[in-house]
Amino acid sequence: MHGRVLLGGVLRLSSILIAVVLLATLMPSHVAYGQGLELNTGWAYVTGNNGTDGFAVGGAWWFTKRVTLGVNYDDSWDTSPLTSFNVSSLGLVVTKSHLQDLMIGPRIFFTADWTTKHKLIPFVENQYGYSFLDQSVRITNVGYAEASSEKFSWILGGGAEYLLNPHWSARINLDLLRTHFGDEGQSHLRLVLGLTYTFGPRGEAAH
Repeated sequence: MHGRVLLGGVLRLSSILIAVVLLATLMPSHVAYGQGLELNTGWAYVTGNNGTDGFAVGGAWWFTKRVTLGVNYDDSWDTSPLTSFNVSSLGLVVTKSHLQDLMIGPRIFFTADWTTKHKLIPFVENQYGYSFLDQSVRITNVGYAEASSEKFSWILGGGAEYLLNPHWSARINLDLLRTHFGDEGQSHLRLVLGLTYTFGPRGEAAH
């Protein structure tokens, strides 16, 4: 099941990215000039569910010099024993969590003389999509139980980028991730550390 869910998320991400690129190609050349397709990847950590960590991949299109439309897919997981030792007749209790998020939305960058000089560019972002959570509990002497849920979710936050050269940059994101599993709201912190590659001169797009 995990493989099918992962493949479904990747296919959704690919279809959205293709739609964004096709839309951008329809823009007038004088508007599209100096903008470019961006690809990014990195390590992701999400609080809750014993804390899940994994990877994040995504892409974006620069619609203006400071605004992108981004698509992001996160895949994170955790395996944790409830105790360090087998201290009951039930045996060792182990929980597993697998969280996936697929989001799309704008990212807005802010520049000034200071940011231009130091190549450090802050941004804010707001994205919407869905999250999938698969959890299981295994008790050594009892058995195995599993449940999953797919619900609407959103993120609100920001971060900063450090420009390494006109194409490559290092990025940090810190967001509030709001999920709605079990028809209830859950708040998580989402941390992503990664690298970004932009086709075209990023220096011109960002400043």
